[in-house]
Amino acid sequence: MARTALRAGRRVVIANSRGPESLAAVASEIGASAGTVAEAAAADIVVIAVPWDRVPAAVQGLEWNGQVVIDATNDWGADDLNGRTSSEIVTDLVVGARVVKAANTLGADVLGSAPQEAGGRRVIFVSGDDADAKADVVALFEDAGFAAIDLGELATGGAMQQIHHPLAGVNLIRL
Repeated sequence: MARTALRAGRRVVIANSRGPESLAAVASEIGASAGTVAEAAAADIVVIAVPWDRVPAAVQGLEWNGQVVIDATNDWGADDLNGRTSSEIVTDLVVGARVVKAANTLGADVLGSAPQEAGGRRVIFVSGDDADAKADVVALFEDAGFAAIDLGELATGGAMQQIHHPLAGVNLIRL
């Protein structure tokens, strides 16, 4: 996701639970900055890209003041979420943020590679309940060369993107 944002001309701060020092080499290699989790979470657009069972710990104690949060997680265990999507659960964890489900249907290697292929652009799906937040995420992906498709709200579009659902792992090119 950092490579995608950099390709779109965005400033990128990457963070993890082990601290900025553990990311210094990777950040330098790709042209990003390494920061604390709080520094990364202060950006206008924040990406949550951790294993599903670590999401609560990853966002605990952070302040959300209208940032757009891209939920790139997948519930690989196909847990029973009581009829809700994983992104609806994430929304409950990042109160004050505007959640958009995106960047979870493609593998990291595909997401990080150039999105132009076979004369077209790779498709990326987005879902969310906030139109302005979705527009910001669509702009990010379009600026990076993707063809973004808005699937609607988190409850419907987010469900189509979840593991074991119709769009999980689908790699499409828009000609």
